Amino acid sequence: MTVLPEWIADPILRPAWDLVRARFEKAGLDAYGKVLLRPATRDERHAIGALLGRTITSDTVRVDLATLDARLNERSGVGGLEAVLAALYGTGPEDRPAVRAARDASRERPLQRAAELVTATWASEWIAGLRRTGLLTDRVDSERIIRDAAAVLRELTDTEGAPIAQSRVELAARLLGDAHALDRDRRLHQVVLRGLAAAASIPVPDGTREREQLWASRGVEPDLLSRTCLVWRLRVGTVEPPGRRLSDAADAGDPVHVTEWDLRRIGSFAPAAGTRVLVCENPRVIEGMAERGVDGWAAVCTAGEPNLVVDKVLGNLTRAGADLYYHGDFDWPGIAIANRVITRYAARPCQMTADDYLRAVRPDGPAFVGKQIEPVWDPELGAAMRSHGSAVHEESVLPLILDALTGSQ
Repeated sequence: MTVLPEWIADPILRPAWDLVRARFEKAGLDAYGKVLLRPATRDERHAIGALLGRTITSDTVRVDLATLDARLNERSGVGGLEAVLAALYGTGPEDRPAVRAARDASRERPLQRAAELVTATWASEWIAGLRRTGLLTDRVDSERIIRDAAAVLRELTDTEGAPIAQSRVELAARLLGDAHALDRDRRLHQVVLRGLAAAASIPVPDGTREREQLWASRGVEPDLLSRTCLVWRLRVGTVEPPGRRLSDAADAGDPVHVTEWDLRRIGSFAPAAGTRVLVCENPRVIEGMAERGVDGWAAVCTAGEPNLVVDKVLGNLTRAGADLYYHGDFDWPGIAIANRVITRYAARPCQMTADDYLRAVRPDGPAFVGKQIEPVWDPELGAAMRSHGSAVHEESVLPLILDALTGSQ
């Protein structure tokens, strides 16, 4: 262990050494520039004077690093400023410009590699977004992520014609040898998604549904089984086994979950003539409809924000000319879902007026959370909700919904 003389190692000098070290590191370990010290006590002035080899009488002292370096080289016994700082702190000072340059070079290497691997016209926008967001900054696996992303993007964007339908796990396993490489919690997923958005000349989507739609536009689904849509009394126009399963469930009055796998095999839905379809937000509504055996109605549950399977089911029903009605929660997220379903699928609100809310709201009901959303179908409903400040969840008004459906038969 290096022993420094007291005029260097005096503990009262530590604040001064901190400032000197910071300036020396900022200058790239070059003894250049000055540091302003402000000794507050007589003892500090004496200690700084001993360090600099001159008498200090004022309350501000300018220390020239070149002069200090020369004095230390001459009298410290260990060397100049760099050696003394290393002895004082136990580690050598850091060349900050060099570290910054190395970090910048490290950040740019994977981006340069991206430009080499993906040469499409949209690649520059993709790379600029990666640089701007720092998704790959300080990651030891950044170049591997770029290499894998380039392989996926070339596969999905270089093909002509309709994309090949495949699940995301199939794509990842085939191209990358890891079925989970493109899972949503992986950094690679985010990097590829940015590339797909750049290739489509659209902003990077920030919602789950919009992200999955972007993948789906290239024929890629997360998988064919994990996402489902709960339906009741929906039939399809095929007698093949998947269609028979839905028809048997409809005949029995049993709710059934439909997957992407089913949708690829059953073709189009064909609701019976005169059948109305209630689109609801919560599974308990379909359960109640099945328990009561409501005639003349079928049902689809969004289970909250509609996923892509729900989206496909509702889109299919809309194209088939089905009469869609919607009921959901009287809260701000529920109103947002209702707006989308009513606007996107031409559904009509069912038991969703201001009067329906006022009949059900309670002073001790749950408080609203989140951003206020204006109902597109009834501004008076929005005003009533803001006035009372309490949510009404769909399950709490289920008897009223079922009575209304039964009474409309």
